Parts: sequence; C-alpha cells; structure tokens
Amino acid sequence: MLRKMSIVSTLFVCSCSLMPGMQNLSTSKMERVKVPPYVEPHPKLILITPKVLKNQRIRMYLYKIAPSDVLNITVWEHPEFSLPQVPINATALLPGSQGAAGQLGYLVNAKGKIFFPLVGYVNVAGHTVEKIRKDITDRLKKYIPNPQVNVRVADFRGQKIYVVGEVKKPGLVPLNDQVLTIADALALTGGIDQNYGDPKHIYIIRGSVARPVIYWLNAKTPDKLLLAENFNLYPKDVLYVSSAPATRWNRMLNQLLPTLEAVWYTKAITTS
Repeated sequence: MLRKMSIVSTLFVCSCSLMPGMQNLSTSKMERVKVPPYVEPHPKLILITPKVLKNQRIRMYLYKIAPSDVLNITVWEHPEFSLPQVPINATALLPGSQGAAGQLGYLVNAKGKIFFPLVGYVNVAGHTVEKIRKDITDRLKKYIPNPQVNVRVADFRGQKIYVVGEVKKPGLVPLNDQVLTIADALALTGGIDQNYGDPKHIYIIRGSVARPVIYWLNAKTPDKLLLAENFNLYPKDVLYVSSAPATRWNRMLNQLLPTLEAVWYTKAITTS
C-alpha cells in the first residue's frame, strides 16, 4: 500500500512539472528588490524667526513645471494646435491628456517632456511657462511665420507638499502659481485639530532622510501667526503638526520617517 502511494506521489509531482503553461523559473534570473538601507537621521532644528523669514524671502515667485502637470498651449490663428473641447468623460479617448480635474492639455510625462505637433518632444520640467513659450515659439518659426504662442498650466499636479500629524484633513496640498505659506497649507487642510494638535509644535521638514532640516514654528501667540503667513513652502516639504515638544526628537522622527522616506525616495527615483 505504501509503495503504491509512493508511486502515485511521484507521478503527481512529475505531471505537475509537465503541465502545459508551467515553467521552472530560474532564481538566477530573478532580480532582488532593492530596499533602501536604514539611515540614522541627524536633524538640524531651526526656530522660525523674522530673521529666518528675511533670509528666505523671494523677490519673485515663478512656478516650475513638473511631471504630471497639464499644459494648455495655443497658437494664435492656428486652431489645429488646440485640443478639441469635449465633455470630461470623453477626454480619455484623446491623444492630448487631461489632469485629475479633467482639464484638457498636454500632460508632462515622467521624463519631463510633452509632445507638440510639428515641434516634437519638448523638455518642460524645471522651466517656467515663459521659457516654454519661447522654446516652442522658436521651434515653430521653421513652419509658421511669426507664431504667437500662449502657454499656461491647465492643471497643477506635479509640485506638492505634504501635511501630516494633528490636522483635521491631512494629505497632499498642490502648489500652483501662487506662493503657498504655512498658514495657507493649514487652512487648506482644515486647520489644527484642537483636541490633539498644539500650535506650539508646527514643523516644516525638508532636505533628506539622513540630514533633514526642520523648521520649528511656535504659533501660540497672534504675533507668531504672522510668521506662519510669511513662511514659504517648497515642493516636497512635509508640514507636521505635533502634540509633543520639540525635544522628543527620536519619537517624532520615528513616526515621521516612513513618510519622509516615501516622499524623498520617490523623488530620487523619479528624478534619476
């Protein structure tokens, strides 16, 4: 009886290896998933003061195009360059792309480029709309005399900041052609959760996982709220509202590290 069971088991194993569609995969051809090594953070804490605001003041803010943004580009008296205006639910059928809000336009791909008729691929990531307008204008002169080109952002999707911690609606806040401040970001996410958050512990984290620069705002008094209205946020910033004092670095960073790694490692992958 045991011998019969052994024979049946052997035949079953053999038949599995011979079943149609099944292959013996070679482990030598498998790629290991690259897991970023653990990095011990060495943060630098900077208290937000009027002097800090003075040093970071920008004379003129110009939005830089990023992958996933959607551009609207028109050429005066040449409607063939404009994407047709159709209902939002039909835009998925068009070669020109649309943003999350259904805005028609030219979607900036992962390599920071768009494809424009006659011109071909145009590098747009990291450029202002004025720079893109000039580039397309110069390249269209070969086909159109004195082209009049207009470029604007139809859907801001590429640049964003992250609001986490004790706020009412944590999540992503997109950047657009207007300066975004701490006060703006808090207002857009419903404000600080009064049950858990403490306005004395508002942090802006930027830089890298290994050496993050952490700006600390104590907005407990009205005069300090003015600082929140004038501290500009940059792409990939993490705004964190805590209930813990700034001295509890280890606990706070351990809570934030997964978020920071997701943000900054994604940025490194997409820009490499």
